[in-house]
Amino acid sequence: MKKIFFVIIALSIISCSKEEDQVKYVLFSGKIENIDGGKLSVRNSEKEIKEITVLENGTFSDTIHNLDTGYYTFKYGNETSAFYLKPGYNLQLKLDTKEFDESVNYLGNGSEENNYLAQVYLNKEALGKLNSYQYLGTLDEAEYVSKMDSLKVLHTDYLNKQQNLDRDFKALEQASITYGWAANLQLHEPYKRYISKDQTYNASDNFYAFEKDLNLEDENLLQIPTYKRYITTYYRQKGSELAKEKDIEDDIALLNVVSKEVKSPKIKEFLLFGAAKYGISYTSDLQKYFDTFMASSTDEAHKKDITDKYNKLIKLSKGKLSPKFTVYENFKGGTTSLDDLKGKYVYIDVWATWCGPCIAEIPALKSTEEKYRNKNIAFVSMSIDKKKDYDKWRTMVVEKELSGIQLFAPNDWKSDFVSDYGIMGIPRFILIDPEGNIVNANAPRPSSDKLIETFNDLEI
Repeated sequence: MKKIFFVIIALSIISCSKEEDQVKYVLFSGKIENIDGGKLSVRNSEKEIKEITVLENGTFSDTIHNLDTGYYTFKYGNETSAFYLKPGYNLQLKLDTKEFDESVNYLGNGSEENNYLAQVYLNKEALGKLNSYQYLGTLDEAEYVSKMDSLKVLHTDYLNKQQNLDRDFKALEQASITYGWAANLQLHEPYKRYISKDQTYNASDNFYAFEKDLNLEDENLLQIPTYKRYITTYYRQKGSELAKEKDIEDDIALLNVVSKEVKSPKIKEFLLFGAAKYGISYTSDLQKYFDTFMASSTDEAHKKDITDKYNKLIKLSKGKLSPKFTVYENFKGGTTSLDDLKGKYVYIDVWATWCGPCIAEIPALKSTEEKYRNKNIAFVSMSIDKKKDYDKWRTMVVEKELSGIQLFAPNDWKSDFVSDYGIMGIPRFILIDPEGNIVNANAPRPSSDKLIETFNDLEI
């Protein structure tokens, strides 16, 4: 009788254990064919949460602790793939780097959900021109809506055919389809404006009726990438409307709209920090941007992060001595340092061969360089390609007939000059005066009329 009593007590202790005492980790292992010597990194939406060593034979095995259920990504080399993790999973991955997406395959607990995600990616990739803004931008409103509705039905039908998916995961995927559809509809106007070159184009009054049934305040959906994309675009559009109405900067208007309209603290912090961690590097009014964010945010970790960025960026104000680059490899031979260019204005383009928006600026940059060839200004293009892409850089310089001073940064994103300027996205343009002082740490792009206006104001 006494033994039975103690067993009952033990069972009651186990059944009443707190949530933090439950399993909060995932076992993640696998085999990668054709490895390149790198490590496997696992990220949530904000940061890397685990770096996993891949052995010489391509195998890896590790435990990811303190994990919440949701969508994550893993990266190996230059390739990235989305996957879904839930505490208690024992998931094994197999892939071949030569056919990365096509070879992704999972075994073990959680494999049904993740093999589904891998196939969904391939299904979307197979849609061809329906993934192309060049094609979608040619469609009129009715055609565009019809295409998006058809895709929604296609994805929903595929989801409904899956028999063994976790119920909660299936519900999230249904929501992902819905908000992916909505996010794609949001793109109709910008696609149409870009392709038609008509910046006045607006969809009909009835077009945005799809938004009335969507929930902007569902914290559970924050783990879904398409939901985050939808609400981010929604509030950016609201911010742009406020900016025009009040004649203020778009990025500051966005912070004001989110602070005023979003009720959920969790969603508000996601939107505020999501905007500020990049936006603070590009604002034309650093002090106002910083003050607005600090007055709106209540997350101490986020406020510390933005304060650290602000303290770094305040040192890059107009008139401050510019950070320097020294002995960066010059395509034409030898090395070049910023001090070598003293006595001239220096316009710096930080770019990479893999960056589409960077490549798009090349024609305008070459035209500007030609126009100012005999003026007191040096044009520097600084590649932050990884060392393994060094040959790609040299090839592109030749094939694109790039002019100006072509430099290769020694440590890609971690190069001192890039880090000192707090660069988090490219292309990034910087203008420095003949004394080596900053004119604009975030100068206009070559494709912007404001660049020539700036040069004219400086009488270059």
